[in-house]
Amino acid sequence: MNIITANVNKAIMDRLEIEVIKRVDGQFELRELLSKFVNLYFNKLILDITSLKNYEDVNTILNLAKAIDPSRIIILLDDNPAANSKLYLSTLVKNGIYNFTRNYEGITYLYEHPATLNDVQYLLLSQEAEEAEIKREQEIQTRQNPEPGVHRHLGKRFILGISNLTNHAGATTLTNMLVSRLVNKGYNAYGFEMFKQDLIFYHDEERFKSILSKLELETELRKYENADCIIIDLNDFSEADKYCDATLYLVEPSYIMLTKLMKKNKNAFLDHKEDYIVLNKSFINEQEIPDFAYESKVDIFANIPPLNDRLEESYEIDDLLRKIGFGI
Repeated sequence: MNIITANVNKAIMDRLEIEVIKRVDGQFELRELLSKFVNLYFNKLILDITSLKNYEDVNTILNLAKAIDPSRIIILLDDNPAANSKLYLSTLVKNGIYNFTRNYEGITYLYEHPATLNDVQYLLLSQEAEEAEIKREQEIQTRQNPEPGVHRHLGKRFILGISNLTNHAGATTLTNMLVSRLVNKGYNAYGFEMFKQDLIFYHDEERFKSILSKLELETELRKYENADCIIIDLNDFSEADKYCDATLYLVEPSYIMLTKLMKKNKNAFLDHKEDYIVLNKSFINEQEIPDFAYESKVDIFANIPPLNDRLEESYEIDDLLRKIGFGI
């Protein structure tokens, strides 16, 4: 008999065809999660890593392995870069945690064929490589920390602009996801869309407004002066700086979109060197970000993969909101 925990990766856990003595859904502090297994005799703990709060800190997993024999734990990783870094995985292996995977097939294989050190030894970093990786992660963290001007000041309405730098980079969808998440977390937030009406398809006329002129924008801003945050899908609105406290410029970093951008304006990145650049719908991994930043000669504020906008929770959206300055 086995224990299963499920949270963000619930759909994968639902597919498992194994005997289960207990299943726990949700996200918990480590101590709280362990308390649910007291006096239970089980074969394997199949852990959705997102079931643990602060799982991004590898010490959370190490403490779990101190409480439960790591040979009895199978960890389902998510796509959070922090839990997939070379340093994170090397630390797991160094501490005798060998059974981790990113998919359903991996779980079923490890259940029947537990991993040994030989299977994961390639993930171990030498001392020199580990020091280099620590330095690299510190540089990424420093680079991605926003300047003080982007932080939301408590008690003051914050107006955030979002603009597509490459065509169809996802400004409308991102506006919806940010506003919806802020509302879900208790903020009084609204989304405006300049000159278009795509936001109406989210069927929330209270939260989302189509703005067809500068005069209408000024009227609506006065109307919602007590809001915590207003996010504006700018759609090439030329006077964004006049109204926005900060603007995110979205880049879809595919070869086609970047080529089109360079043909349209070869100085596009140079023109936005001091702005907040967000890679959206991005398949670039965190290890490749320094190279992209060097080649484009801009700092990358955030790197967001393709997201399901129907999900109520998203690590990437929460992380972006924290970088902007919200207490998510």
